[in-house]
Amino acid sequence: MRYPLLLCALILVLTGCWDKKEVEERSYVVAIGMDLPKGIDIEKEQAVDVTFQFSNPKLNVKGASATEGSERKDVVTLTAPDIVTARNMANSFVTREISYSHNKVLIVSEDLAKKEIFYRLLSTAIKDREIRRETNLIVTKGKASEFISKNKPELLVRPHRYYQFLIDRAAETGLVPESTLNRFFAITDGDADLFLAIYGASNQEEAGFRDEDQYKAGQVPKTGGNPVLMIGSAVFKEGKMIGTLTGEETRITRLLDNTENTRDLFSSFQDPLDKRYKIAVRIKKTNRTKVKIKLRNGPPKIDVTYPIEIKILSVPSLINYADDMKKQKQLKAALEQKLKENAENLIKKTQKKFKTEPFYWSLYARPLFSTVKEYEEWDWNNKRYPYADINIKMDLNITGFGKQFKESDIEKVLD
Repeated sequence: MRYPLLLCALILVLTGCWDKKEVEERSYVVAIGMDLPKGIDIEKEQAVDVTFQFSNPKLNVKGASATEGSERKDVVTLTAPDIVTARNMANSFVTREISYSHNKVLIVSEDLAKKEIFYRLLSTAIKDREIRRETNLIVTKGKASEFISKNKPELLVRPHRYYQFLIDRAAETGLVPESTLNRFFAITDGDADLFLAIYGASNQEEAGFRDEDQYKAGQVPKTGGNPVLMIGSAVFKEGKMIGTLTGEETRITRLLDNTENTRDLFSSFQDPLDKRYKIAVRIKKTNRTKVKIKLRNGPPKIDVTYPIEIKILSVPSLINYADDMKKQKQLKAALEQKLKENAENLIKKTQKKFKTEPFYWSLYARPLFSTVKEYEEWDWNNKRYPYADINIKMDLNITGFGKQFKESDIEKVLD
């Protein structure tokens, strides 16, 4: 009996590598783009322009370097019914087996994201085992193929890590939302809230000078460097793009949403005692936003407590707030008023323009009903939130004023 058992054990050990593929036998896709096909009505015939950006394994070898212009030879575009079948179509001219297992981003043009067929294409493609749910969704102003081809990171040899580094850092600062495919389907299939996707652009437009976070993609006043940038959000309702938010509005959304995590947020506010200057601050959310929904006849009442800690970093007006409690109270009142006003303006925009909310507050409404059917009949999405009475209360604390120099000494130097 020992020999048959030993043979069975060997079979289990030796059958694990039958389908293995060497790295040299595969072409790994690191970015996928989706655009509307030219000359095809996608409402009548299913088609999409798919752009692949491949990783070049030669550049992962120690001592290897890219030749002039070789970095753009790894980008190809073809027209196919969807991104699943496009993989096999691309193998008509790509010599290696194409794999999505290392893909980090799915880049979609704004024109395609506004079509109803987009959700159908994406929801069926996610069934492919190589398409990861942690893939980041980026909506680009203009063509996705241009966004990919114009991406030329100067500090990295290859772009496959550039996307992840840029998304991770932008998400930490709150300028873009958390935008994974898993979150997209969780919110969209929940049929109650707005989903925010990362908003990107590869072309520059004139927008005039604004505060540091009041831009959308393509509006940041910059020269030189990589033309690709990401700031702000593309707003989705029921799987279809319906609008955009600025970087500032995206930050407020993330602070009001307890499912989001923002760690490194810097901003500026007008100095209340000298309006010629702006005070630079670091904003930190230490506690959860408190959301209480009260059911009543007619629109519900929503009380929101907005906890914020602020550290003052720079006071160019040289007003001594650190040693004057009266001035500190004036500064605190001004910051509270401005933050509350910004939050109220965004809430009004979501109620009037989008007719639902991106803060995931439906999580606090659902436990108020005993069955799913009762909650669905109550209709948070269309009948309740747009008319809700929402009260914002600020819980703001100033935790410090940074390294201090006597303002009188600085004034002497300036004099």
